Amino acid sequence: MRPFLLICLLLSLLLAASCSKQWSNPESGDKRQSEAKFKQDSLDCDVKAGERFPLDKRRQLEVYDQCMEDRGWARKEAEIRFGRH
Repeated sequence: MRPFLLICLLLSLLLAASCSKQWSNPESGDKRQSEAKFKQDSLDCDVKAGERFPLDKRRQLEVYDQCMEDRGWARKEAEIRFGRH
């Protein structure tokens, strides 16, 4: 069981690093508090999703997204810019 938790922790840290700009929480405080809250919420949701569906990444993502939304996070819309602005 211990290797599973270690893998979940590592994956959640990678997920947090790659997704940190894709989520916003209007209830979060300053930037430092917001980043800390995001990391903790992301880790908690990632572990929850991994435990519920250990072999199904699609379902894990659905559980992760719902968990994050339940904690007040909203996924930011992708912004694509061309040229100079």
